Amino acid sequence: MKIAYLSAYIGKEFTEKYCKGKQFALSGPFKTRGIARALMSAGHEVTIFSPGLTVANQVIRPFMEVEEYPEGKLSIKYGKCISYRRCSPINEWLTSRALRKEAKNYDVFLYYNITLGAALTICAFKKKIKVIEYEDNIFNKALVGDKNSMEGYKRRLYNYLMERTDGVMAVCLGLQLKDTLKYSVLTPGIVNEEVINNVTSRINKLEEGKPVHIILTGGIHYSKGGDLLVKAMNYIKTPCVVSVYGNCNLDDTLEELIKQVPERHEFYFNGYMKHAELIKTLDREADILINTTRSMGVGAQAAGFPFKMMEYASTGRPIVSSEIGKLDEDYNRHITYYNQEDAEAIAVAVEDVIAHYDERVALALDLQKKVLSEYTIESTGKKLNMFLKEIKNGK
Repeated sequence: MKIAYLSAYIGKEFTEKYCKGKQFALSGPFKTRGIARALMSAGHEVTIFSPGLTVANQVIRPFMEVEEYPEGKLSIKYGKCISYRRCSPINEWLTSRALRKEAKNYDVFLYYNITLGAALTICAFKKKIKVIEYEDNIFNKALVGDKNSMEGYKRRLYNYLMERTDGVMAVCLGLQLKDTLKYSVLTPGIVNEEVINNVTSRINKLEEGKPVHIILTGGIHYSKGGDLLVKAMNYIKTPCVVSVYGNCNLDDTLEELIKQVPERHEFYFNGYMKHAELIKTLDREADILINTTRSMGVGAQAAGFPFKMMEYASTGRPIVSSEIGKLDEDYNRHITYYNQEDAEAIAVAVEDVIAHYDERVALALDLQKKVLSEYTIESTGKKLNMFLKEIKNGK
C-alpha cells in the first residue's frame, strides 16, 4: 500500500542545510524513521509529509528529499516552512494544504500524535485507511504543578480525529484506545543498526573504590524529572557520577539544587551527542541507566513510553525507571521501578540496584536479547503489516 505519513520528521538533507549548530529533540524523528523503515520492510511505499521545524530562523521553500535504506527509498516532502519560533501552527496548515492535494494518490493516512495538521488533513482521506501513531498523550500534565494548557481545545481536537480514525499504533498499553478504536498494535520502540551495531553483550561489573556511573539521556527538563534525580543524590550514600545527555539548560532552581548535592557525587551535563556515539557511550561507560520522566498526571500506562527506554534495554545495563517506563509484564520484570515521583524513592531504587548489581545485570542482558530480536525494523514491519491488513479486511 502507498502510505502518506504526516510527521515532523527532519531528514538528512534538511538537517545539513538548515539545522547545523541547532539544538532540537531527536527522539521524534528517530521513531518516525523506524516506523517508516518497518513499513517499507513489509513492502509498503512510504512518503513522509513534514512541516519541518522552527529553529532555522528563515523561510524555507517547499522541497523533497529521498533517503535510501536497506528496505528501500524513503521520500520526505516539506511544505513551505516558516522556520521561526511560534510558527508551528502555520507550518502545519501549509503542510496539510499540500498533502490534501495528493490524498488521492495514497491508500493510508498515518499521522503522528494529535495535531492541528492531522485534523486539517484527515477528511481528505475519507475513504482511505486512517491510523494514528500515538506517542504522547495529548492530555499529559507536563507543566510545573501538573497543569495542562488549552485542555478544552485539545479535547475537541482529540474527539474530531478519533471519530475519523480507524486504528492506532500505540506506544504503550494505555494509549491503545481500545474503548475508542477497533484496531490497535503496540509499537513501543524500534532498534535500528545504529543501536544493534554499537552495543555489546559484555557482563558489566562495578569496580571497588570507583564511583557508580549513572546516565540519563533526553535532558533535564521538568517533564524528564531532572530535578527529582538531583534531589535523589542527597539520599544516595554510594558515590556516583551522573552524566546527562540532551537538553541541559539548567534553570536557577536546578542550579541551586545541584549546589546542595553532597561532594561525594559529581554531575556532568553534556548536551546533545550524535546518536551512534551516544549508544557507544551508554555501552562503554554506563553502570546504571535512569529514566526519571514524570507520569504527567495520566497514569503509568497512559502517559507514553519514552523512546530511550528501548535503547536503554538494548545495552544490557540495569535500568532504574519511573512508572512511565512500564510496558508489559515480560518487559517490566527486568527493570527496577519506583512508583512515586519522590527523590527518596529514586534513591532507594538506585541503592537496591547497586546492592544486587550482578543479579540486575543478568536480568538486563536477558532483556537485551528480547529487545534485539522482537523490536527490530523487520519484526516491527511484520506486526504493522498484519495490523494494516486487519483494518483493510475490516473496512
